[in-house]
Amino acid sequence: MINKKYLKLLRSKDRKYGENFIYNEISKNIIDSLDILKVPFNNVLQLGINDNLVINYLKEKFPSCAITGADIDLSAITKKPDRKFIEIDLDKLEIKDNKFDLIFSNFFCQLTSNFEKLIENIFKSLNSNGFFIATIPGNGNVYQLVNSMYETDNMLYGGMYQRINPILDTNNIFKLLKLYNFDAPLINTSNFSIEYSDFKQLLDDVRFLNLTYTGKNKRNYFENKKYFIHLEKQFRKNYYKENFNLDINYNTICAWKK
Repeated sequence: MINKKYLKLLRSKDRKYGENFIYNEISKNIIDSLDILKVPFNNVLQLGINDNLVINYLKEKFPSCAITGADIDLSAITKKPDRKFIEIDLDKLEIKDNKFDLIFSNFFCQLTSNFEKLIENIFKSLNSNGFFIATIPGNGNVYQLVNSMYETDNMLYGGMYQRINPILDTNNIFKLLKLYNFDAPLINTSNFSIEYSDFKQLLDDVRFLNLTYTGKNKRNYFENKKYFIHLEKQFRKNYYKENFNLDINYNTICAWKK
């Protein structure tokens, strides 16, 4: 189960909204998928306020569309007059005022304790002929960092802690989309690699993705400087090749509501 108090704390911090390189690269995939569609979007919901690229694309292509940004915590969001913002609980997503032609999300939908219920509520929140597209972490996402953390845990603590949230199985997602009557569901897996000369910059970029484990059994304290010194050594030993290489692996979920 998700520790909602801790998750709200993560979402309340400065996430460099609109500036994170990894979010922006993944957003380009969402834009490419939307760009081939031939339907207008008049009412749009952004689940998880992580980047500006998709918003800017939609505003340019559909100048009159109404855009609502939704997140677990809005305290770090600078309000803008050109869109509405609402605070939500992903486990109990209920938006009674509107239905949407498009619901999109970038690395956010995985932050729920009940993904099946979220899919059901997204379906209910779409208009007929509405489109849903979301990206979520894949199995190999940031594996170099995750494996290095497990090795560091073993060395310092004699055992491993859960470091990331469980990855959602694509076969189960596909079954849920069919169960809740989504039309033409599609799930694509994508990868890209980033080279860092500075390990701290790598860590900063990953922190802003909010991939850290948020279960209720999470450890109650943060790692100290000693941990990150050993972590860099482990990463360098296993994965350093002229630079610190990091693989981003994610799944893009697309589906229509008839």
